[in-house]
Amino acid sequence: MTVVLERCATGRLRDAYPVNRHDVELRLTERLPADEVTRVLAAAARGVLAENPHCRRVVFAVPVDDPATMVAAEAAGFRYVVDVDIPGVELSLLVAEPDWVTAVDMDLDGVPGT
Repeated sequence: MTVVLERCATGRLRDAYPVNRHDVELRLTERLPADEVTRVLAAAARGVLAENPHCRRVVFAVPVDDPATMVAAEAAGFRYVVDVDIPGVELSLLVAEPDWVTAVDMDLDGVPGT
């Protein structure tokens, strides 16, 4: 089994959503049991985010008719974002993001930078 990494800005997802130049799509080259999908995705996402501090999203695309793989990806720390159409297939996009992307400042009355 091989894990394929591709920049979303130059890959098959480039027109599917507003990509960031550092977003990385993670693909598996073969079907695996759900627990193995979870293990591989979690390790690969951690590795991508550790190696590329500018990466905002590790994207995993699942065919919309494959809920078992979606559940396995969510168990690996990915969260569902959106369904998209690319030529020939409809996909559900799930993302793993670093803490600096998902951190929220709850001071709703404050103006950032002041």
